[in-house]
Amino acid sequence: MVKIVARAFLKFGPRSLWNVICEYLFGIDQITNSVNSGFTSSSHINDKRSLEYLRHGISVDIVICVHNAIDDIRSCLSSIIEFTEQPYKIILIDDGSEESTASFLREFSVAHEALLIRNDKAKKYTHAANQGLTNSKGDYVVLINSDTIVTEGWLEHLIMCAESDSSIGIVSPLSNTASWQSIPNYESNGDWAENLLPKDITINDMGKLVVRYSGNIYPRMPFLNGFCLLIRRVVINQIGYFDKDSFPYGYGEENDYCLRARNKGWTLALADNTYIFHAQSKSYGHNIRQKLSKSSTDTLIRLHGKSTITEGIAYCRENLVLNGIRARSKYYCDRNNIIQEGSCSFSGLRILFLLPINTITGGANIIFREAQALQAMGVEVTIANLRKNRESFQLYYGGSNIPIIYLSSLREVNELGNRYDAIIATTNFSVSSLKEIINKRPVLGYYVQDFEPYFYKKGTPEYKIALQSYTLIDRIVLFTKTPWNRNKIMEEIGRDSFIVGTSFDVDLFMPRPRLKSDAKIQPIKICAMVRPYSKHRGPQLTLEVLRNISRRFTNKTVKFIIFGVKDSDTKFKELPQDFIFENKGILNPKEMAFLLNDCDIFTDFSEYQAMGLTAMEAMACGNAAIVPKTGGAQTFAKDLQNALVINTCSHKECEQAIERLLIDHRLRRRLQKNAIESIYQFYPELSAFKILKALFPSKSVKQYEL
Repeated sequence: MVKIVARAFLKFGPRSLWNVICEYLFGIDQITNSVNSGFTSSSHINDKRSLEYLRHGISVDIVICVHNAIDDIRSCLSSIIEFTEQPYKIILIDDGSEESTASFLREFSVAHEALLIRNDKAKKYTHAANQGLTNSKGDYVVLINSDTIVTEGWLEHLIMCAESDSSIGIVSPLSNTASWQSIPNYESNGDWAENLLPKDITINDMGKLVVRYSGNIYPRMPFLNGFCLLIRRVVINQIGYFDKDSFPYGYGEENDYCLRARNKGWTLALADNTYIFHAQSKSYGHNIRQKLSKSSTDTLIRLHGKSTITEGIAYCRENLVLNGIRARSKYYCDRNNIIQEGSCSFSGLRILFLLPINTITGGANIIFREAQALQAMGVEVTIANLRKNRESFQLYYGGSNIPIIYLSSLREVNELGNRYDAIIATTNFSVSSLKEIINKRPVLGYYVQDFEPYFYKKGTPEYKIALQSYTLIDRIVLFTKTPWNRNKIMEEIGRDSFIVGTSFDVDLFMPRPRLKSDAKIQPIKICAMVRPYSKHRGPQLTLEVLRNISRRFTNKTVKFIIFGVKDSDTKFKELPQDFIFENKGILNPKEMAFLLNDCDIFTDFSEYQAMGLTAMEAMACGNAAIVPKTGGAQTFAKDLQNALVINTCSHKECEQAIERLLIDHRLRRRLQKNAIESIYQFYPELSAFKILKALFPSKSVKQYEL
């Protein structure tokens, strides 16, 4: 970390130093520490500029052991030359290859000033790898298989991971097939998965997608796959080389090396921002590879103990952070394809969202995130609010890359009609401002995120305005998130609407390493939203249920956390507070992601949820969620599969649901794992595309279900 700060100061000076240091874990304006229980963790910098200065003064040797398979090594070296920026040095170990391969390596070493070491007779992989390590002098050494293909920025990103924490000794990337580092799946039919890429995605395309969508988490690992290892020189100096006697054939030697490094206090990190393709063992056939793998496992158990190996395997299989990386990667290609399709059909359109609010809301968070997805498709998006809301709105959303304009009144929208292809109301009281737009150029839309008449007492002026908003303008296009909301409008009003689908910020809400605690007994953390001014959100019920649960479990075993309200709120003071809990207050999305990542159970005891955004975010962070049966939450929450779906009108059922998750650890963990595996299909690009399809049906080429 000290090295990074020093280089940043020299490169950019004091003016930009803070920006470099404080690059947020999620990508904007801050830095955080994240510690993974059991294998420690780090703080790290996610700053594109760091790629420019990170390599300055760092020497790297790239060691490649070769035994025949000329096509593989040709592709490997070609990718390294294309996608690796100087300075670096290539060290080739020709371990008894046939003349065709040997000749190619000689020619390459001359052309690219590589060091070539030739063994006339094959001495087996581990011996050859040690030859390469012995002849390397760099601050870092990359040991990479000859059957790999690297992608753009690969080496810089590996080094970024290593330099993020001085305790990291060895780093390895994601791949299509690299045991536990494989994405999206690590196993298939009892063997390691191959994860073939879609036909329209190149290897380098996949590398770019991993960089674009990576959480830059750098999770700690019990061991790393040896297909590509970035090793600090100080680690080599301290623990030496691979054990060529116990692992001569190149299976298991990397696990032994990693465990030896861990025994000396080093940590191992997965560079989740790096992707390298692996063809997997062309030098050995599939059957031989299986036998070697079994033999190496037996040797590892003998050297390091069965518990060390089995615990490490269980961690790689069950760890929620790793499962989150795998689950998110399943949709990288789909997200990219939808962006490309959106760009082809809708690029250049201009859309204005009317968002006249003075505080942070889940609905507004969704609009901003989907607006970013629209931007990625080439759509120009602007948010309009009222000047009277500017101060508070800027506090929560001023840092967004979406342009915001402020109007003295919503009537000013009429003057903006010709500037936009579509103007979208997002609240019931903003719909009337579109009524006077008589020219046909802007398509008029209403983004319905709830059945808003329920917000008001029946018969009041506000209730009537909300009720009339759905039919006030004949040509307005209604679109909503869930079938429940669509059906509710149809039943109560008789007007249909498009379903654009549920979504949340999949690039913000994900499992991350938790902060390490010294407590021997880790309490199960339950979090809940409390909204005193929204009766249908069940604030009274929520606190009563949490209080009753607190009386049955000790503070050492269960911790209660609430959010969504300030301690000073007068209505909040009227609610039950006669038990120990922590109030986090009103949170922005990044603060919410931190909180949910640190919790185990999320409860939503609302009477109904039109969608259930916070439950989705909680599930994405690895919480076992309890959601209401009434409403739209069942779009993503399946009872006893990835959540508990209950009758929240029943006080007893609410308490029983929490008790069940507290007592039944297997159920809680199963729901947590399944939640992560199922929730990332609700990415914002798909909803954004469907919004465009609803507004401009004649422009879309590809058919996506609405």
